[in-house]
Amino acid sequence: MASPLLIFDCDGVLIDSEAIYLDVEMAYLRELGVKVERPWYMREFMALGPAEWRIKYAGLILRETGEPLLDTGFEQLKAESRRRVAEELKPVEGAEAMLESLGCARCVASSTQLAFLHRKLDLVDFSRFFGDGVFSGDMVEHGKPAPDLFLHAAQAMGHDDGDCIVIEDSVNGVRGGKAAGHFVIGFTGGSHCRKGHDIMLEEAGADMVLDSHDALSEWIAAELQPA
Repeated sequence: MASPLLIFDCDGVLIDSEAIYLDVEMAYLRELGVKVERPWYMREFMALGPAEWRIKYAGLILRETGEPLLDTGFEQLKAESRRRVAEELKPVEGAEAMLESLGCARCVASSTQLAFLHRKLDLVDFSRFFGDGVFSGDMVEHGKPAPDLFLHAAQAMGHDDGDCIVIEDSVNGVRGGKAAGHFVIGFTGGSHCRKGHDIMLEEAGADMVLDSHDALSEWIAAELQPA
């Protein structure tokens, strides 16, 4: 495959933030008496676009407690997540070396709101790897698992669907990448990934699964020609 475009998810692939979000969101549910299994929550909620996530999260709480989740609840969740991101954020192990070695075109396609997405990339000094190739769910009508964000990123970067490779750590991201017609690599190198995460991504349609950025770099070097 010559001159491919690599489309990276951000949270859980480049930066080790999914563990923070999961911790905050599931702790809030426990406070309300809502008990869910972690693998189920990850499969259903991770990487949803903000609007889709809010509707689904509020629906879960309403269904389980009979009470609506008010705007103050969402603001509380958002503030706690962002506080912890600012204090705890770090790159996924090996991500910087992988990005340093890339000879292919690359971009980021994340459900995160654009301003905060740039902030997170700045916090780990990754903005330098992507330039204008940073795309947010804010830019499309439907977030992941819809294909819209991936299609938008490919078009904006001047690539056809057939020469795009998506790297995703979530079921919703994998589904979105496949719906866009891209080759999708499931990634399990984030600290939130536990036993069975690879199977979950394969069942969602990932074409292959890699467990580290070292493995991703090796695959890129073996399979792709530099741009």
